[in-house]
Amino acid sequence: MNAIVLIILMMVIGAAIGGVTNSLAIKMLFRPYKAIYIGKYRLPFTPGLIPKRQPELAKQLGRMVVEHLLTAEGLKRKIEGQEFQNQLTNFAQREVEKALNHEATLQDLFENLEMNIDTQHVEESISTWIEDRYEGLMEKYRDQRLKDLITDKWSDKAEAGADQLAVYIQEKVHLFLASPEGKEKVGDLIDDYLNKQGFLGNMIQSFMGSERVIDRVHPVIIRYVTAGETTDWLQTMLRSELYSALNQRLSYFENQVGKHTITKGLGQAVTRTLPIEKWLNTSIAEWSKSFQSRIIFDVVPLLVPKATVLISSRIEKMMESMHLSEIVQEEVDSFNVGRLEEMVLGISKREFKMITYLGALLGGMIGIFQGILVLLFG
Repeated sequence: MNAIVLIILMMVIGAAIGGVTNSLAIKMLFRPYKAIYIGKYRLPFTPGLIPKRQPELAKQLGRMVVEHLLTAEGLKRKIEGQEFQNQLTNFAQREVEKALNHEATLQDLFENLEMNIDTQHVEESISTWIEDRYEGLMEKYRDQRLKDLITDKWSDKAEAGADQLAVYIQEKVHLFLASPEGKEKVGDLIDDYLNKQGFLGNMIQSFMGSERVIDRVHPVIIRYVTAGETTDWLQTMLRSELYSALNQRLSYFENQVGKHTITKGLGQAVTRTLPIEKWLNTSIAEWSKSFQSRIIFDVVPLLVPKATVLISSRIEKMMESMHLSEIVQEEVDSFNVGRLEEMVLGISKREFKMITYLGALLGGMIGIFQGILVLLFG
């Protein structure tokens, strides 16, 4: 009877030692979280294994993620896969359609982006751009003659235009002088001139009798104005002026008009022509109405494969620049050990219990074996 009690007692003691030892070993993986000191001396096995080795564990996990889990080759295969591209295309189409159907105006969009863009700002920007473009062109062509900048075709057109202008001027002058108002205006000018000539003017008017001078000279003036010689003279004069202008450098015209006047005039002309305020107050949906379907169904499916190829070709450099191993290391190093313990125990609770029970079983078997040895050799 005493032998059986001894064996049972040894078995219970062994099982308790095995179970408690395994349970304590599992706890010591995480606990204590911090080192415990008695005076200046740190107690052995504090902190627990994982808290103590957390920096090394973080470093090794960072290397393992980059070198074996999240590799550039794996990401390339995923990005270049047809399934991923189809998913990305569908996602991009939905997002683009949502953006293009937005009722916000361009002005609202700029305000959301904290961009100070209004009608005045746009007009000033356009004026500044025109001034810069004008100055850039004039720096290149300012010292060149006008005739060197136009083609022979335009030179011939300018000459033909001068001839047509001469005929037009002649016709307008003839119509004016032939009209009663024109005749009266010229007559008044002649009478005024003669009145200012004193004796000579009075003598000429006395020769005319009751008739006015204009009645005598008006037919002569009309014949002279409509004569072919007058046409030739006007055409020759306008051609001469045209040739003189064509031989001038662009700087001459710039100085005559004024650079500030030219740039300001060009800027105002362009800004008044463009409906800037209307554009800014037009919704994005209205802007994109005419080409929305083409962007969604043609442009997006065309751009997505190109974008994935570009990303795939740059993935290694992107990963290097992101320093993924350092990110993983920092995250693991800053991870709360208590939370990690809850996660691990929550996932492997049953397995840890089995380890504890196995320790108790082995301890009990060793206790039985020890009890038998004590009885045999005791």
